[in-house]
Amino acid sequence: MSQHIVCLQRVDSSDSVRVMLGWDKPLEEFYLVIFEEPPVGQTYDEDRIVYSNLDDQRSVGEGLSYFKEIAMKLGCNVPDSMWRAAYQDREFNVVNKIVHYSPNGDVIEQF
Repeated sequence: MSQHIVCLQRVDSSDSVRVMLGWDKPLEEFYLVIFEEPPVGQTYDEDRIVYSNLDDQRSVGEGLSYFKEIAMKLGCNVPDSMWRAAYQDREFNVVNKIVHYSPNGDVIEQF
């Protein structure tokens, strides 16, 4: 599974979120998960999931355009570079790749 991750502020509120999207090779489909960012010094709480494709039956087998629409509806301006990278991951059937991005789409860190 590839992971493309960005932390950003939602357009419709002052909430900060962590967006993770990528290609899931075993399931042969894209995924999208959006978490509320915890306040500084606190850990993640799984109950703070804003959106997960695992809870969205309509997402099964959908392409990136479906997830891009979901992200936009939730006020998340995910950088285009992340969408392109996830698309390429499907093309090359990538696994075990983690990339962190800045809100403007620059790669910060890659594993």
